[in-house]
Amino acid sequence: MEDIDEIVREFLVESHENLDQLDRDLVALEGSPGDRGLLSSVFRTIHTIKGTSGFLAFGHLEKVTHAGENLLVELRDGRRQMDQATTDVLLRTVDTVRLLLDAIERTGGEGDVDVDVVVEAIVAVQEGRTTSTRAAATAAPVEASVAPAAAPVSEPAAAPAEAAHAAA
Repeated sequence: MEDIDEIVREFLVESHENLDQLDRDLVALEGSPGDRGLLSSVFRTIHTIKGTSGFLAFGHLEKVTHAGENLLVELRDGRRQMDQATTDVLLRTVDTVRLLLDAIERTGGEGDVDVDVVVEAIVAVQEGRTTSTRAAATAAPVEASVAPAAAPVSEPAAAPAEAAHAAA
C-alpha cells in the first residue's frame, strides 16, 4: 500500500507542475494558434495525466482527460482551429483536472467533482454547438467534496439528438 501511496503522491506533484506549464502553453496558443510545439506540449500533458489516472483507477480524471485529449487531437491534426470556444473548454478542462487532483490529494479519492458537464461541453465544441458550450465553459466548476459521494450518481439521459445518433 505504501508503494501505491508514493506513486499517487508523485503523480499529484508531477501533474500539478505539468498543469502550470499547460496553463502557460494555452495562453501562448491563443497568440499562436497553429504552433505545433505548443499543441504537442498541451497534448502530452493531458495524455500523460490520462494514462496515469487510468493506471491508478481514477475513472473521473481519466474520463475528462480522455475527452480533452480527443479535442486536442483534432487541433494537433489540423482538423480544428483554435477559437474562443475551444480555448474556453480547454481551460475548463484544466480547472476540472485541478479540482480532481485536489480531491485526490485531500481524500485519496476523486470526490464528487462533476466531470460529465465538462465532457459534454467538450463534445458540444467538437460538434459545433458553441452557444451552449460558452455558457457551460464559463460556469464555475463544481467544487469537490471532502467525503466521497454517498450514493452512486446515475448517468444523465441522452439528449434527443444523441439518442437518435446512438440508435443509428
